[in-house]
Amino acid sequence: MRRLVTNDKGIKMNGSSRYGVALGAGLCLALMTGTAGAQSVMGPSLAEAQAALAAAQRSAVEMSVGLSCAVVDARGALVALERMDTARFFTADVAVGKARASATFGAPSGDLTRIGSLGLDKVVEGGQMLFLQGAVPIAKDGQTVGAIGCSGASSQQDEDAANAGVAAMQ
Repeated sequence: MRRLVTNDKGIKMNGSSRYGVALGAGLCLALMTGTAGAQSVMGPSLAEAQAALAAAQRSAVEMSVGLSCAVVDARGALVALERMDTARFFTADVAVGKARASATFGAPSGDLTRIGSLGLDKVVEGGQMLFLQGAVPIAKDGQTVGAIGCSGASSQQDEDAANAGVAAMQ
């Protein structure tokens, strides 16, 4: 027998529902706190983003792959995007989605697949996120200020190119 509890608004919830509400509230609070802190440090400048994209493209050429790579700020707003001539048309959108996920949560996008299964990408401000390997956060003074995401090759090659981009910004 499942036990239902009535909240102060007269809505009956079981244990799973209460857990989901508590988890959602906690994640929202963490996101608001993390975003507020990240806003005190400037995100990647256009010059930094262009340097990161150039390094990511050099890495892609060394791997003989065509990529799209995107740099976003901590809120997921696009700073710069480039698609190599040999990259498929849709890879630009995928790169942006990966970068937004990484910037929003301050972790490599490939590490966020469990969060993606919760559907948070549909409620967090900033647009569509993709929880697929290929993006890494950009940090300044210990705070996430953005991310670079790449798409067009294997997920590991995408992430390797993104890491090359971040290294160029250091």
